[in-house]
Amino acid sequence: MPKAYVLINCELDHKSEVMDEITRLPGIVDSAELYGAYDILVKLNRETIEELKETIKLKVKKISYITSVVALVATESIERKS
Repeated sequence: MPKAYVLINCELDHKSEVMDEITRLPGIVDSAELYGAYDILVKLNRETIEELKETIKLKVKKISYITSVVALVATESIERKS
C-alpha cells in the first residue's frame, strides 16, 4: 500500500482549523502538530499511487490557510523484527 509523509505549513492562527480538515480526509493514518520548519506532519495511505497523488494534489493542497506542502512518497518500507 503506497504511503506518503506530508509536511505542511499553514497560517498559524488557523492551525487547528487545518488540522480538523486534514483529519477528515480519506487515507489519513496519523497527523501531528510540529514546532520548527513545518507546522503539521501527516501520514497518508492509499490503495494506489494515483489515489495518493490525487489526495495530496486535490484535497490536501486545497485546504484553506495552507501555504505550502512537501510530500515525501515512500517507495519501499522495511518492517523491523523485534
